[in-house]
Amino acid sequence: MADYADAGHRPHGVHKGQEPESRISYGPEHIEVTLDTWGPRTDLFSTLYNQLMANWGDDPSVVRCDADLTPDQMQYVESCFAGKTLQQALELITFAFTINGVSRACTHQLVRTRIGCAVMQHGGRDNDWRHRRWTMPETIRRACIRIPGGEDTVSPEEKLYESCVDDLEPINNYIAKSGKLTLMGAISQYINAGKNLYASLVDAGIPWQDARRLLPIGTQTYIHMSYTYLALRGVLANRLEHVMDWEINCVAQLMLREIKMKCPTLLSKYLGSHSDRAKRAVFSELESWEPDKKWPSGDGARHHIRRTHKRLQNPFWILDPDSMEGRKPVYWIQTNGYYPEDMRPKP
Repeated sequence: MADYADAGHRPHGVHKGQEPESRISYGPEHIEVTLDTWGPRTDLFSTLYNQLMANWGDDPSVVRCDADLTPDQMQYVESCFAGKTLQQALELITFAFTINGVSRACTHQLVRTRIGCAVMQHGGRDNDWRHRRWTMPETIRRACIRIPGGEDTVSPEEKLYESCVDDLEPINNYIAKSGKLTLMGAISQYINAGKNLYASLVDAGIPWQDARRLLPIGTQTYIHMSYTYLALRGVLANRLEHVMDWEINCVAQLMLREIKMKCPTLLSKYLGSHSDRAKRAVFSELESWEPDKKWPSGDGARHHIRRTHKRLQNPFWILDPDSMEGRKPVYWIQTNGYYPEDMRPKP
């Protein structure tokens, strides 16, 4: 029978009586992804080879270590990563990530992967969240620039990026009712009011698990995710598509960067979006989002689809190629909803 007595843990995050901090992050600037461990680190490829040889011979294959693999044997192992053999052996490989500085909205998407994945989530039930940051999406950030008075809050470079807002009246009406002069002021007022209400309820005795329902879904958190290779390959195939939510797309890019930096090359060689692997825009016929134009749509694509969302509603971020390969620190490239033409793969 299980013993449910406390086994010992770090202290709770307790901030009773403290004035809430109301820090706002823009885009992916505070997203941190680390590959904490992966494995097996020793004799991985020889073990995979032995398993892949299971269909043939009188006895199990017994290649002892990676150094004993011949070039032909290593090529056979690679054929498994390339999808040319049975895939079960790849479940042997695991990756464990810590993902920090992402919104609760993002972790709700991350935990949809259940097969081949294990999750440990930062607890809002057992900690005081009054000091957690809030993530502002880029579409809202650009809307702040559009509103009169907002231009002075941004750099000249940021003014180069377009906004999806085509009707200012609803926002201006809200700003007028809030008593603020700018959209940024109205947003800050909203975030501050919610945090102060949350803190006052907690300090009065309302449990964290109930008070947390007042916090915006953009409140930042952290999560630990463990994947098998096959599970992660599926996650990255979907989430590296730029038609996905920008935040989880950035997380996926940072996951791939970590594997490229810390693992043998073969482990990242066959990871990528569906479109990157097919070299065509696989999702181009979806009615929801416009293709990002990184890859051509192909002959079978419908060219007159009525899209649910406009290009400017999806100003995604791209990890600089040198950053992706680990040759420089993380640097994000902003877009207006299309993959930059000078960065598109050459035919």
